[in-house]
Amino acid sequence: MDYFLLKQDERYTDVPLLMDVHKQIDIRDMRISRAYKIADPLIFHVKAGAGSSFLDIMDRQLLLLSDKLKRVVEVYEPDTLFKLTPLIDLSRQLQKNYYLPILEEMEVLSPRTEFHHGKSRIKKLVLHKEKLRGKKIVRIKESEKPLIVVRLDVAESILRRDLTGIWLARVPVE
Repeated sequence: MDYFLLKQDERYTDVPLLMDVHKQIDIRDMRISRAYKIADPLIFHVKAGAGSSFLDIMDRQLLLLSDKLKRVVEVYEPDTLFKLTPLIDLSRQLQKNYYLPILEEMEVLSPRTEFHHGKSRIKKLVLHKEKLRGKKIVRIKESEKPLIVVRLDVAESILRRDLTGIWLARVPVE
């Protein structure tokens, strides 16, 4: 089965900047066992220009999904926990609601995965077929930054929607 890395399209450079992220949330709490420590709703003030794009996925600071993308995830992983995350731009008096997904983490990397120095960042991602166990949406446990991989059927479903800012990259599976 084919898998794809789901992330924000890097061609969108003018996106809202979340303010005081580390004061609001400890990224270690973005796990199922610790999610109760995250406020719900988790409110962020943002810095955004007139031309800023509120994409359907934003992952530069935190992994945030729009309501449309959240609904797709719920179809394939109905037990996913979501934290409502309103983004508020006070200067433009604008609010957009997003969701912070708390996805199941799994150790799914192949020994052929290549890391940058110190194993803090992945240079070349390779997934291990048996470890995936056919899961539809997985957060890679071995990565500091939230990396999400989706199975082919989920990727196709995402592409059929009118979503903005989605980047899907095929990931080798062995």
